[in-house]
Amino acid sequence: MIIASYLLGAFAFIGGIGLTVSSGWLITMAAQHPPILTLSVAIVGVRFFGISRSAARYSERVISHKAVFDRLTALRTSLYRKIAGSSIKFIQDFSSTAAVKTLVDDVERAQEYQLRVVLPRIAALIALITGSLLGLWVNFTSIFITGPALILTLLVYPKLILRNCQKSAQEIERLENEYTRAIEASTYGITEAEIYGYLAEIRQQSTDLANEISENEKKLISKSARFSYLTSLTIGSTLLSLVFLAFNLRRNEDIPAVQVAMLIFLPLVLFEAITAWYPNLFTAGKLTASAESVKNLANSSSDEPERIKQISEVTELVASELQVSWGKDFMNPVSFKVNRGDLLVIRGRSGSGKSTLAMGLLGLLPYQGALFANGVELDNRTELSDGIVGTVQRSHIFNTTVRENLKIANPDCSDEEVMKALQMVELTDLVGELEFGLDTQIGEFGRTLSGGEAKRLSVARALLSSADVVILDEPTEHLDQELASRIESSIRAHLSNRILIVITHSGWHKHDATLEMKALSSANL
Repeated sequence: MIIASYLLGAFAFIGGIGLTVSSGWLITMAAQHPPILTLSVAIVGVRFFGISRSAARYSERVISHKAVFDRLTALRTSLYRKIAGSSIKFIQDFSSTAAVKTLVDDVERAQEYQLRVVLPRIAALIALITGSLLGLWVNFTSIFITGPALILTLLVYPKLILRNCQKSAQEIERLENEYTRAIEASTYGITEAEIYGYLAEIRQQSTDLANEISENEKKLISKSARFSYLTSLTIGSTLLSLVFLAFNLRRNEDIPAVQVAMLIFLPLVLFEAITAWYPNLFTAGKLTASAESVKNLANSSSDEPERIKQISEVTELVASELQVSWGKDFMNPVSFKVNRGDLLVIRGRSGSGKSTLAMGLLGLLPYQGALFANGVELDNRTELSDGIVGTVQRSHIFNTTVRENLKIANPDCSDEEVMKALQMVELTDLVGELEFGLDTQIGEFGRTLSGGEAKRLSVARALLSSADVVILDEPTEHLDQELASRIESSIRAHLSNRILIVITHSGWHKHDATLEMKALSSANL
């Protein structure tokens, strides 16, 4: 499909050349008042090239963009899957800023490289060679003028542009990345920065980076202007040379007037493809840097250990001296054992590490100690990436519909299953009151949810999963005692044949085991 877009792009430029040259021939010949039949072929040619040029351009846009968007979707999906199934260390090294930039900006730019650089280059190559052959057909001598211009515009100038502009564009890309990180750091920590008095310093760093970006962009624009002038000079020289050639041929060899017109009209459109290609070539360094970033991520190793044994169904989960941390140890090692059908309740004072433990079990944080599933030690939590699900203290509500927020846990589930999960957390009345029901937009730019509603929605999402181990962090938080008790009973009944681990300060008194976590002493079941 992408090859078809290259050919259509070239034919659109060739159509422009044919339209202009045939129009020049028609006008010149018509001025001599020949029989109308003499002009009929040229009239048809003008119509053909005029229509085919537009049709080819439209088709090229549709086909090329579809091909690129298909590749964009496939690439983004593969990167998401790679990150989702990667080791904890890999995800930690891949910062949130880098993640957003690579998955959103770099992936898009990498595909733009095909549209803005590769496609125009191939189309220009085909179109200019075809136009030069047309000039050769009109008069053999023209090749001595169009030939050097062809070599300069297709080979020499592009290499010079890349050599001089690519590093500048990549430097701008690097500075923009630093600027993005600086803005992110200052935005997330603006309250603390203002309280402790270093807000002005952070702002100055961002301002300095912005000024440096501006200076580099001015340098790149200056380089681009020089090459644009050189290109225009080459095109203008080619035009004047062909005009001079046509004048001399007309005077010395008495060639037909239509050939003179064709030689003059030819350079007016011969370099149209160059004017479409070069502007993107000046900033191609940014696109190549993005493509390299995406390639590095796609080819990087996620450091996953070789899976000696696939665990398809977890019936027992055992932790031995398990200690999870954010980089600084503050929780004591814990040990527990829980079997299928059991409910393990984890309690403890604030700061004892309950939520941190949950994040470790969910694979969001690294841990020390040992974790066993069915007697097999898990050196890396990715071995059970589909076997353990749950909610963290602040589960994210995505900016999409209620249905899509819930189907993240199980994309193949039906609306009946979605409504059943909502019924277990008593959110069916809320959905019934919404204007579009399950199709109602929620999240940042949609209908806002209270803390309790958001928590229950995240619990419903976990309940839709078919995972063998479900971990819920404060699932009945912000709820009154009666509602919390009903939801607790529904969850226990639904997960009666699975391993359920609940972190809570209150409720959940009917349990099979409990783990009391303490911040300053060992905690064992």
